[in-house]
Amino acid sequence: MNKFTWATSILLVFAAGTATAEGLSLGASYGFANIEDSDQNFSLDATDTGYKLFGRYMFSNGFGIEGGYIDFGKPDDDFLGQTAQIDAEAWNLYGVGTLGLSDNFDVFAKAGLISWEADSFLNGVPVGVDDGEDLALGIGAKFGSESGLGLRAEFEWFDVDEADAVWMASLGLEFRF
Repeated sequence: MNKFTWATSILLVFAAGTATAEGLSLGASYGFANIEDSDQNFSLDATDTGYKLFGRYMFSNGFGIEGGYIDFGKPDDDFLGQTAQIDAEAWNLYGVGTLGLSDNFDVFAKAGLISWEADSFLNGVPVGVDDGEDLALGIGAKFGSESGLGLRAEFEWFDVDEADAVWMASLGLEFRF
């Protein structure tokens, strides 16, 4: 089963549930980003802290859209005694499906696209720039309160063709209007 079909199936399952909150929300998250890449001459497996800013609009049927900005930090790794570093950032747009498990607790899945750019450095000297648009998938949970403030945890995976693995696990706050 290809990735698009898998992502669409997950969204349809979650969209069938009832969301507990509809409308606009804005948020920020902080977490760990990991970038892994290797080929015949190079290997990088680096983690750094990163952050993301996002906005989400949920419709009454448990389906919504989400867009935002991600800064993956500057993960670095040792490469033949040198410091290899990636400075990456992305804009994203997702379709989101939620399932309200209680009045204050939702789980969600999302599928969409990221438009990313990454600068590569070796000992602080620029050695390359790359960019692209690729598939992005995520799962998470949100605990909300009556005031509209919620705590959100999620895991996102990005199918970046130029890397072996790119993911981010984050924890953040979301404010619903």
